[in-house]
Amino acid sequence: MGKQRVLSGVQPTGNLHLGNYLGAIRNWVEGQSQYDNLFCVVDLHAITVPHNPVTLAEDTLSIAALYLACGIDLECSTIFVQSHIPAHSELAWLLNCITPLNWLERMIQFKEKAVKQGENVSTGLLDYPVLMAADILLYDADQVPVGEDQKQHIELTRNIAIRVNDKFGSQEKLVLKLPEPMIRKTGARVMSLTDGRRKMSKSDPSELSRINVLDSPEEIQKKIKRCKTDPIKGL
Repeated sequence: MGKQRVLSGVQPTGNLHLGNYLGAIRNWVEGQSQYDNLFCVVDLHAITVPHNPVTLAEDTLSIAALYLACGIDLECSTIFVQSHIPAHSELAWLLNCITPLNWLERMIQFKEKAVKQGENVSTGLLDYPVLMAADILLYDADQVPVGEDQKQHIELTRNIAIRVNDKFGSQEKLVLKLPEPMIRKTGARVMSLTDGRRKMSKSDPSELSRINVLDSPEEIQKKIKRCKTDPIKGL
């Protein structure tokens, strides 16, 4: 029996932070020798929110370089850019055509981001989980390293795969493999330094809310000294 296949990715929006590293990339590095690894720079996901195309192109290269700097070994892992493989978008469209709309409307991350964007929320943001499902199912991934907040997306991916298999496959021959989430027991959800009720995020406008992988020791010290320890004063 060959190695199980692992697929994961990070959006090229801003710098990688401690949450990205502890929740995902450390998992990738530690398990490289055990699996057949595919690590993606998911630039198509990044355009579901307002962005600068020039900056996005630069950040895509930067994230790929950071993958290597964090320890991804090209002898046992493959790094690629999502938009360079047209099959991601093609499969996403096919999956769109069998995915019920109410499955997407129930997604927690969509609800949270839709509140922030208001009337400017895009169809792409609603459809984000279907593209993520296509990313995973396209490569017959066995396991997907994710943070706790992404577990719902893996459940949706499995539901979509089950629906495809019911419609077009058989008990003897499944069309799509059902992936399993790979979630660390520690570090799966690293919280914001400025609000302990929210996870650390690249999209947070405050640089003080996160520790970036490329932060200097002085910057890290400054952020830790100023971080919020209690969400409610007096605790």
